[in-house]
Amino acid sequence: MRLIFVAASIVLSGKCPAAAFCSLSSARSNYGGFAIKNRFSYKITLNPLSGREGNDDDAIMVSNKENLGYIEVDPIEPSRNAQQAELLKRDLYQLAASYDRGFSATPRARQEASRIIQKLALINPTKDASRGIDGAADVRADVPLRAVWRMIWTSALDVVSLGASPLAAPSAIYQVITDPPIAKNIIDFIPRAQTLFPSSITPPSLLRAEVTTRASSRKGNANRVGLVFEGVKVQPIEFMGNKVDNLPPLSIDLTWPRNMFDQVAPYVPGIGSNSSDDTEKPGYFDVEYLDDELLVIRQQAPGGVFALIKVDNFDP
Repeated sequence: MRLIFVAASIVLSGKCPAAAFCSLSSARSNYGGFAIKNRFSYKITLNPLSGREGNDDDAIMVSNKENLGYIEVDPIEPSRNAQQAELLKRDLYQLAASYDRGFSATPRARQEASRIIQKLALINPTKDASRGIDGAADVRADVPLRAVWRMIWTSALDVVSLGASPLAAPSAIYQVITDPPIAKNIIDFIPRAQTLFPSSITPPSLLRAEVTTRASSRKGNANRVGLVFEGVKVQPIEFMGNKVDNLPPLSIDLTWPRNMFDQVAPYVPGIGSNSSDDTEKPGYFDVEYLDDELLVIRQQAPGGVFALIKVDNFDP
């Protein structure tokens, strides 16, 4: 028998069961022995979708403003979740291709992507995505996030705004986690004219920006990854069709202020203490969904989601 994990508070005020609803809290709940964490407030109604008979196991999950449609979570038969995930991923890939990774997304497209990602989060097959991200030797071979990831969708304003430049256009964007705990964010930029005209008119040029961070797991949340910035590098790769990657990059080392802080902290009461629960410390992202081909993360600040697919390399 299919197992759909929902919570409903039936309001019997002379109305049919279709009017019943409740709001789920953000706390971790356990439904039939299967624990899920609800990050959003939902309404749950017993009203079935058109063309499908409803019963007490059927539910429409609705966020505060948006109808998410049916989503079934089945820990007994994970293949059901995998089938749903494949359909949801297909829809997300189509949106990404149609709206230039989110750079040209309409409000409706962003809402649709948000609905898809919320559904994927409910059937996330990876419950400990931060495992091994600290780079410990004994778990080095078992790091779910270890890969080269290329961005296919984002709603993050700090990234989407890069597409507004009249001079340079963002090309490929990567998150490289091949040597934990080091995680690198890479953004390739090309001249705006290069996106409009053939290479015979505008020979290719490419500038690569690389931000290096140190990743760590966060106590209290197995799918949260903390980040500490360590450096920024800007490297020209190609100019007017000629390779120029032998030129020295412009680099900024961000580790020296932290090193100086670490040396001073033991002598200043109150600033060198470590909390036993660092879940809410600034600088992190949450893994909403992770499988063998797709990673969806939600950054803490300035907010926004990223969907990335696994690729073989990050060559320009």
